[in-house]
Amino acid sequence: MPLALRNSPSSTSARGNLEDRLIQAHRRIETAFLDGGASLVAVMELVTGLVGTLDRVTGALDGETTQAAIAGLHRTIAELARLPDIMAERQLSFDEIADLCAASRRHVDDMHETFRYLKVFAITVKITGAGLDEFADFADEIRDRIHSGASEIERFADELKSMQGELFTARSFSSSVLGDFRVAIPEIVANLTGNATRLIAQHAAMAKRAGEVRAVAANVQTKIAAALSALQIGDITRQRIEHVQASFAHLDAFLEGDGRHLGSAERDGIAACILHLAHAQLDETLQDFRTKCASVFTTISSFTADASRILDLRAELAGFRDAPGEDILKIIARDIRHACDLAARVEGRSRDATALVASVVDAVQTLITAIEMIRSIKVDIHYMALNSNLRCSRLGDAGRSVNVVSGELRTFAGRLEEPADNVVAGMRRIETSAASLSSGSGAEIANIAMPLDMALQSISAVSTQMDENLDAFNEQGDAVFGKIAAAIGALDFESSLGTVLEACVEMAGRFAQDLGAPVPSSAAASLSQTIYRTYTMAQERDIHLSIFPMGEMDASPAAASPAVAMSDDDLFEDALF
Repeated sequence: MPLALRNSPSSTSARGNLEDRLIQAHRRIETAFLDGGASLVAVMELVTGLVGTLDRVTGALDGETTQAAIAGLHRTIAELARLPDIMAERQLSFDEIADLCAASRRHVDDMHETFRYLKVFAITVKITGAGLDEFADFADEIRDRIHSGASEIERFADELKSMQGELFTARSFSSSVLGDFRVAIPEIVANLTGNATRLIAQHAAMAKRAGEVRAVAANVQTKIAAALSALQIGDITRQRIEHVQASFAHLDAFLEGDGRHLGSAERDGIAACILHLAHAQLDETLQDFRTKCASVFTTISSFTADASRILDLRAELAGFRDAPGEDILKIIARDIRHACDLAARVEGRSRDATALVASVVDAVQTLITAIEMIRSIKVDIHYMALNSNLRCSRLGDAGRSVNVVSGELRTFAGRLEEPADNVVAGMRRIETSAASLSSGSGAEIANIAMPLDMALQSISAVSTQMDENLDAFNEQGDAVFGKIAAAIGALDFESSLGTVLEACVEMAGRFAQDLGAPVPSSAAASLSQTIYRTYTMAQERDIHLSIFPMGEMDASPAAASPAVAMSDDDLFEDALF
């Protein structure tokens, strides 16, 4: 310590205490502003993440996924709206087949009745031809053919009855489904149509809310950027403290060097100048510090209103999902699932109906073959009876009775022709109707689940994406609010550091007072110039010149160089490191 400041223990203690306080203030300012800056950066990162989440929310609302989901939904609505008509058409095919089977059954009954009469005539031929040897074999043969035909018609009737039973089951199910469709499908279609419109409107409202949140977030980002810029007061304050500390070091070096030959009074006067200079610099630093910190704190405190607005808008966005009846995506998915359940039920039975159709087609072919068999038997009976008539004509009166019965056989055998033709025609029409069940409306019914499943997947994907983004937005909103609350405390520099700097100012003021009034000396010109060159701000230079007037400074190039005109912005930038 220089002699000028070693004259009394009190001076030594005061100087040491002041330097300790300056070191402490420097350290605390550095730590506090680093922490405060980190806190602001953390808020900025969270807000940036929140904006990114909002972009994903609006992307989900306006993106290709939603557009595809809506387009798929409209296609699904169109497909569903056609279902009752498709099922009605299908029901008509079943009804037509059932009616044709019933008509064929009546014709079969007619043929069955005809064969019953033919059996009677076969017995009559046997009786009337008992005395005629040449008719014995004929009677047995014609009876066998008639019984064969009767057996065929019985089998035909059984096949037809079995087919009618299967058709009854399919027809009943089709009728039940048609009833369900006529009740459920219009309701589902109406719900989906209305909810598709509601979805577009809701998404527009959500996009508007998201835009408001984005605007608030952008405002917060702007404020954070301004606050981060204002935090440069921490660097400036630290630097000005360093300049004060440097002035003490330069004083010590001067008094131990160029000023060692000066008298005690002159040295004390120079030391007093430096202490008054330090007090003035610290006092100005404190005032600037308080002004800037108050501005920072005002800016940061306004974050509370912004954070509250974000939380309010978050609640409104969440309301679109959480309020009863408002999660339209899930309502749409529920209606589509209902339609999918109906479709699955229909598809399951449609496969059964397809198998039935194949069975009907096979049965029709079998029945037509059976009818052709019956026709051939009818032809055999006809010609056998005709042959009997010719024989009886040669026998005269002996063959008269057999001749009459043979004529009746031919007449009744002829009656098989018309119902057989009608049955064959009916079977052909059944075959055509059955084919329509496996193509056309049948194919549409079989493929009904595919567009429904695709629509459900699209809607579910959008719903899941929306849930994930809104959940993330909720979490980020809480995190932003918490970080802002923490930042307000961390950035209240006036409360945490103002008293520290104020103590330094007061201590420097007392020390300067103890040393008396400043007495500038031309001998201290080199010291003044050295200290002057350390400054980076115009304010520091102005204060310096108030203690060490320019007239007391040597007008050398080195001394004049700091007087180069610089703007405040340039000086402010030079202060940053």
